[in-house]
Amino acid sequence: MTTETSPISISSEDYQQILESIGYNLLDFGDHWRTKALYRSGDNTTAVKIYKNTGVWMDFIENRGCKPFESLLHLSVKDNEKVNSLLKGVKNKNSTPYIKKEKIEMEKVYHEKCLEKLFPNYNFYNQRKISNSTQAAFQVGLAGIGKMYRRLVFPIYNENGQIVGFSGRKIDEDNDYPKWKQVGKKNNWVYPANIPNHDCNDEIELKKEVILVESIGDALALYENGVKNVLVIFGLNASSAITNYLSSKILDRIIISTNNDARSSENRGMIAAIKNYLNLSNYFDLDKLLIKFPPKGANDFGEAHENDYNIINWHDKQVDQIEQRRYIVDYVQNNRSAFSQKHIKQAKRINA
Repeated sequence: MTTETSPISISSEDYQQILESIGYNLLDFGDHWRTKALYRSGDNTTAVKIYKNTGVWMDFIENRGCKPFESLLHLSVKDNEKVNSLLKGVKNKNSTPYIKKEKIEMEKVYHEKCLEKLFPNYNFYNQRKISNSTQAAFQVGLAGIGKMYRRLVFPIYNENGQIVGFSGRKIDEDNDYPKWKQVGKKNNWVYPANIPNHDCNDEIELKKEVILVESIGDALALYENGVKNVLVIFGLNASSAITNYLSSKILDRIIISTNNDARSSENRGMIAAIKNYLNLSNYFDLDKLLIKFPPKGANDFGEAHENDYNIINWHDKQVDQIEQRRYIVDYVQNNRSAFSQKHIKQAKRINA
């Protein structure tokens, strides 16, 4: 894909001011904004991506590649004189142009042959009631050498079917090594949706529902119980890559299922779930969002599965979303030190 760059050298603040002045409501995604395609009366709030440092933009729905900033203005206002006036206003500023120097790092791609070094050893998860067929669907294998020595390794694929990382679960419990180790840029991962021939993506589109969980262990347990519309966030926070993926799907429900850490002094799972809920509420209707922890008494889905909890009953159990929303607002208010000002403000908004 050839990327056209805008000949204008202006600041990100100027881009934002121009766009908002012609009616765009910009959602912040770090190095870029997302917004509706006003020029075609679109209603998807994340359909258009606009880079902050160049103004280069793309429409994910029409999928016609990257375009320069001026073309977005021409499409939006359909008035050459007004476009020239908007651009002239920022060109005549005496402020120093915004020039962001970025180190471009290509995501490392690993050859498929590296998987040949993994042993098809399923004993560890067999002991946790995970079948060989489920493990095979996730392409897991035991590493006998290298950075992932004595870990069960799960290859991570991108949307092009290339291996771009690995997640490894240690199998020896008699050491202080982290339970999970990641190799690659995990903020770019949408897992297991991109595994070749995996059911995840099709199940998400079929059910119009996604369950967000902390680890691959949770995904394995749910898959074993026939629940395959699951994405792993590899920790506590759903990345922008996950949010982008979700926004590309037609969804009725996004279920946030971080661990149930009620037995700990600080319920990290509760705090993480609420933060993810508030973050996602910027991009999705509230009636599509809910928090649903693993079955009561289990810390995670792996533990629930081992103890023979009925996962299907858990999934089908209804949640009063309005009551849950009130609980979230109260929890944030009563635990302000655990949340950022941004989260506190968003909690007030959803209570309005």
